[in-house]
Amino acid sequence: MTRLYDLYVINRDGLCLLHQKFGSIEVDSDLVGGFFSAIQQFMRDVLPIGDAQSIKSLDRGDFKLLIEHQKETDIFGIVISEKEDVEVRRKLIEIIAEFDRRYKNKLINFNGEVGEFQEFKNFILSKFPSQLIIPKHIPEIIDANLIYRIINGELNSVELGGINYGITNQQRMILRHINGQRMIEEISEIIQIPSEKVIEFISLLVWHNLLRLFIQPVVHDTDIFKTKDINLFFADSLEKQIVESTFGEKGLEFLKLNKGGLTIRDLAELSGIDLNTAKKMAAYFLVSDYIEKVGAEKAPSLVDLKNTPIAIYSYALKMAKGEDMGDLLKTFFNAGMNAATDFCQKTDLIYESEGMWFGNMTDVIIEVIKFFHKFIDHTFSGKMLNIIIRDCFECHNFRFYEPLCYFTTGLINGVFNFCKSKQMVEQSILLKVEEVECKALGANACKWAISFEKS
Repeated sequence: MTRLYDLYVINRDGLCLLHQKFGSIEVDSDLVGGFFSAIQQFMRDVLPIGDAQSIKSLDRGDFKLLIEHQKETDIFGIVISEKEDVEVRRKLIEIIAEFDRRYKNKLINFNGEVGEFQEFKNFILSKFPSQLIIPKHIPEIIDANLIYRIINGELNSVELGGINYGITNQQRMILRHINGQRMIEEISEIIQIPSEKVIEFISLLVWHNLLRLFIQPVVHDTDIFKTKDINLFFADSLEKQIVESTFGEKGLEFLKLNKGGLTIRDLAELSGIDLNTAKKMAAYFLVSDYIEKVGAEKAPSLVDLKNTPIAIYSYALKMAKGEDMGDLLKTFFNAGMNAATDFCQKTDLIYESEGMWFGNMTDVIIEVIKFFHKFIDHTFSGKMLNIIIRDCFECHNFRFYEPLCYFTTGLINGVFNFCKSKQMVEQSILLKVEEVECKALGANACKWAISFEKS
């Protein structure tokens, strides 16, 4: 793909009527207009009359200026590109012709006001979507009502940015295959339409907030990224525009705060974004080359933490190797029970005095879980204790058909059994514990509902 830097629409006096930025290189649009005006004047002086307008390109070595001219309104379209490209030139011709058609009367009677031309950027972006979108992007529907009306044939056209776009059957076919899971290249393969065509249509809908895009690469809660060029998202750049259009102010805030040092989980909390959305953002920004991974928060090592209760879990994993899943989960549960017993015997939250045992069982359950998991929340109503764990190591990167965190469930049961064996709990009290949400099932966190009931 040919790299583009900038596109300009300039009048015969060298005044920049419209500037669309594609890259991160800062160029003063007025200087470009002045430079081009000087070149034009020079060519008029040395070339036969009329030949100055026939200049098609200027080569500076490291980049080229591709030039197209509209005679009636005497305006020029200029693309700064890394090389001559037939497809880029074809689109430049379409852009300058459409600009001429749409604003002909304003250009003939030009009053010096360029603000009214800004809406034309939507048309430019629809012509160069590949500068922003790649076949690995996954489109997801935002405005379901409008998209489904298009798919069902209720709408044959849609107005976007002041332009009325007719909807083709081919475009309806593209929309039917958008499910928030398929990549653009997969959609292209299924419906046998070139990915460039699919991207061109999708980019238009993304720009107008009917679709959003994300990338599939795995982003962990504990990953640490850094925005490569934060200043890019303070300036009026194309990158800023596409982020704002796709993710809104939250996306920009995410990039501006991302100076390296905060995990995705902490960035999400700081930016006021739910964790799942933050991870989608990070994946999108990573593939778009806006951010880079600089590290990850060090997770507890099951091997290195010897002489601690968690070593029991490591030992259980090794001993259970080769066993079927049912036995393995039971082993995890028993390992949790044993670890909880060990914890209860060593903690000062439970103590013996004159043959009696004392302590708050709820506090001990919370503390034993905190020993193994760093990021937990809990609520307690008197009858129901809810535990929420965001960094559960048991199901990290696992997918399963049922909640998987048997070790932590064993911890909870282990504390209860210990307290009951020390007569800190009435014998008629029964524990009811259930993992109601699990990251192995796609949830954002693992959650346990714990209640104590009389038999």
